[in-house]
Amino acid sequence: MKSRIFKALLAIVVPIAIDFIVKKVSEKLNEKKDEKQLPA
Repeated sequence: MKSRIFKALLAIVVPIAIDFIVKKVSEKLNEKKDEKQLPA
């Protein structure tokens, strides 16, 4: 039973975690691009 619950939790948590990480990385990349585009 525990393994089923654990797998279910992973199935829910992993996609959320990946989405969160991807958003954070893309935000950092966007900030760097904006710095280059905008004159200081």
